[in-house]
Amino acid sequence: MMVKKADYLQRILLVFAGGFLGTITRYLLSQAIQGAWGKSWPYDIFLINITGAFILALLSTLADATLFIGPRLRLLLNVGFLGAYTTFSTLALGDITLLTNQQLIPALLYLICSLGGGLIAVLLGQLAGLWLIRLKKRPKHG
Repeated sequence: MMVKKADYLQRILLVFAGGFLGTITRYLLSQAIQGAWGKSWPYDIFLINITGAFILALLSTLADATLFIGPRLRLLLNVGFLGAYTTFSTLALGDITLLTNQQLIPALLYLICSLGGGLIAVLLGQLAGLWLIRLKKRPKHG
């Protein structure tokens, strides 16, 4: 199947726009969280990655059911926005920073909370998506 040049360019621009917005959102949210809770533990990275995991699972579930989210919106949100909003490399950097500062217990806690929290967030996001799908497909009475 041949993708038209204009269609391909539109897809690239959707990913670019989503990535730009995701990056800006991540930066602003990170600054706000660090301002409120400090930098002693990577609260900002943790919260951004957990919320990103939840939103990615929710949007993917809705997109897979072709409910609310079509292919172009999926590119904008999932690939662009959330691709820039969350990153594993930042999680790894936060953990290594704690370890190099001789903070073994906080580093282990951060790693366990991030991985466990991410899995729980994905599960909750999928459940929320399935709930919305059932709600939308429920027959209306009256």
